[in-house]
Amino acid sequence: IRGSVGKKSGKERCRSMVKGVIFDMDGTMFDTERLLTIAWHKAAGEMGVTISTELMDACRGKSTQAIGGLLRAEFGEDFDYDRICMFKNKIYHEIIEKDGVPLKKGLKELLEFLKEQKIPAAVATSTGKNSAEMVLKKAGVYDVLSAHMYGDMLKASKPEPDIFLEAAKKIGREPKECLVIEDSISGILAGKAAGGYVIYIPDVMKVPEEVREGITAELPDLSHVIGWIKEENRR
Repeated sequence: IRGSVGKKSGKERCRSMVKGVIFDMDGTMFDTERLLTIAWHKAAGEMGVTISTELMDACRGKSTQAIGGLLRAEFGEDFDYDRICMFKNKIYHEIIEKDGVPLKKGLKELLEFLKEQKIPAAVATSTGKNSAEMVLKKAGVYDVLSAHMYGDMLKASKPEPDIFLEAAKKIGREPKECLVIEDSISGILAGKAAGGYVIYIPDVMKVPEEVREGITAELPDLSHVIGWIKEENRR
């Protein structure tokens, strides 16, 4: 895989073993970014506006507050963000209720491996608590996770590292001991700023090469993370 291993500094090569894993949610644990895209476009239609691909990509990985700022910048300060969110959430939740939560390849196996190895796992998502908890519980993984961090729990959102630093604290690990798994530009930037391992798994959004510079690894799906952790912790 091209770019499967990022360039590491001497400091990075001296890091300790992987002792915690922090997952992004949409696009990383679940194949939900495409569903959210559908929901946003339908909600925009209800509002009489069009969300471009560029604007949609700019919103990915961002908190509710940050997305609101982007949409108001595009459609005007008077744009009713609460209303479009209501439409989007209704459409998205109806899809999830009807079809279930699509899990990313290798998620269950990776979570089982982490449990066997006694490596705590956390979720750190920009999605708000109410919506995220519904999806995590519907997917049957909420109780498997040792900590849950949501986008409306902190003022600073990705690409700031705060949510990953707080997740590491909640699972009792130093940030440098944690592996962050991400799919978005904002998430990767936040993961790198947190100072631990960062694995990028591509989803619907293409992350530019300059953003991927300095990540630990790029892998095709979650099933490959097990082997990577085994190899890293053997060193």
